[in-house]
Amino acid sequence: MKGKFIIRSEEHRQGAIEAIRSLELDPVHELVIRPYHKDRSAEQNSLYWKWLTVIGDHLGEPKDALHETYKDRWLVSIYERDNPDYAEMIQALRAVWHKGMKTEAVNLRKKVVAMTSTTTATVKQMNEYMTSIERHAAELGVRLPFPEDQ
Repeated sequence: MKGKFIIRSEEHRQGAIEAIRSLELDPVHELVIRPYHKDRSAEQNSLYWKWLTVIGDHLGEPKDALHETYKDRWLVSIYERDNPDYAEMIQALRAVWHKGMKTEAVNLRKKVVAMTSTTTATVKQMNEYMTSIERHAAELGVRLPFPEDQ
């Protein structure tokens, strides 16, 4: 059985307990319990790509290129701050750089940035990321659309 339970009430808790009770013991299962965090919203994602399009048009750059640039500039540091495993990976990249293997470190960082995704951002992280993009757009003199403008 595969399942995910978000427990917000006693009823939800009881449903999860029943699901666990009904599990067969073979094959072996893993149970992970952690605080729930909502991933970035569809609205944030839609607005994000709209912003990248507007800024890209202003700069004459494709939105996908900006996506990579902005992830490297701001999202990596947000994930590094909030995710110990991600932070460990970034520290390993820095160690490669400090050992004098600069070309290797740059190439590895590009790969890490390419694999870094906004889909794993929480609403709060995505908000912070988009605020950085908004500030950058203001510095460029670009007026970004907002949902309330529609």
